[in-house]
Amino acid sequence: MNRMRVDLTADRSVTVAAGDTTLFRYAYGAPQPHLTGGLLPSPVSWSPPQDSPGHARHVTLTELSATATTATIAHHLQWPAVDEWRSLTASGAGRDTWLLLLENTVTNATGQPLPLDGPALSLPALTAPPAGRAEWRAAHSATATVVVVDDNANLQHPPRWSAGFGPAPLEGVSLGAERTAAFRYAVLIAPPGHHAPTLAGLGRDALAGPLLPAPRGHHCHADLTSRRQPYRRRTRVLTRQCETRTTPPSP
Repeated sequence: MNRMRVDLTADRSVTVAAGDTTLFRYAYGAPQPHLTGGLLPSPVSWSPPQDSPGHARHVTLTELSATATTATIAHHLQWPAVDEWRSLTASGAGRDTWLLLLENTVTNATGQPLPLDGPALSLPALTAPPAGRAEWRAAHSATATVVVVDDNANLQHPPRWSAGFGPAPLEGVSLGAERTAAFRYAVLIAPPGHHAPTLAGLGRDALAGPLLPAPRGHHCHADLTSRRQPYRRRTRVLTRQCETRTTPPSP
């Protein structure tokens, strides 16, 4: 893959390219931030895991960078019920294969328990039959093989999978007031007919390494008292202490 590049349209979007080839456009300033265009075989809908999250307000970009092999966008945004920090990184993952690493933390800002009852990630133009619990899921189209891998530190890992080709909503989980939960996903995009288990392995490797801007506020494992700018740390250190289960998980 050619050298990565990011092009900013202030307060609206970032276009990520490899050389002269556009990979995708991230509409970070939209009411529902999303990824479209370029080599994406489907738009990518990415929001807090709520049934009706409402509209987001972009607060500030915390990182916009490109190297020979990766491009990273990170920003702070606010939804009606949650405060969110998110980061997405695009990189090459082999010949004609590339990776999207999607990472975010969401903090309940309502002052009361908040149900996590909606989809966090969906690629609606791709279809795959709904499936039971699995670490990863593949979809195939005329233009691409796509694999989504769920991080093993995500709530209710491994997830069920919906027909919209994304992890299904959490089951009976709420987030306590001022508590924070972290989510990470790897999306692998390769030519049609690519071996999906190999792509899943690349996704697992990616989830084992990269870092995420951490939010201000109350973490599950500790209080943050500093008012300094966000720092980078592994999302897996955010523990499942955030989780309050109101009903047992389905078998």
